[in-house]
Amino acid sequence: MSGELAGAIRIGGETIDLSGGTGYHDHNWGFWEGVRWQWGQVQGGGLAFVYGRVYPPKDAADSNRLPGFLVALGGEGPVGYATDVTIQETNAAPRTEPDRVVVSGRGESLMLTLDIDVDHVTTTRMPQGSFGGGMSFLQLRGMYRVSGHVGGHKIDFTAPGSAETFRR
Repeated sequence: MSGELAGAIRIGGETIDLSGGTGYHDHNWGFWEGVRWQWGQVQGGGLAFVYGRVYPPKDAADSNRLPGFLVALGGEGPVGYATDVTIQETNAAPRTEPDRVVVSGRGESLMLTLDIDVDHVTTTRMPQGSFGGGMSFLQLRGMYRVSGHVGGHKIDFTAPGSAETFRR
């Protein structure tokens, strides 16, 4: 999910050297008809936390056989991870977009709950034949409450973060 950077960005007459830095690769864009996902990230306590789950179209794979993930990243790489992950989205009627997301992950090196109070949603209606298959793509911003244990250390903080999901 992260790696050493090489190269530069040139804007007008200014050059920003990226060599020797660390970068994050989100995902490749392309034709993902019918694919949807849940994803989010937050950082605090000297760690970055990323969770997610991909739901492919039925003719590509059985989504029940693809687990979610939750990973804690430190300055030297992964500190803990879990594939026993639940991602529950709730909303208060009449809203159809989530106002709360609760992510729970359990693994050998990680036991965490990320409780996200959503305070802003940007909705993009995806056309049929594109990723999301005619669903609405939601980009969420909110306040995360992160608690549990990672690599033998107690984690307990509140910080802003982001997330993505889909709705019919």
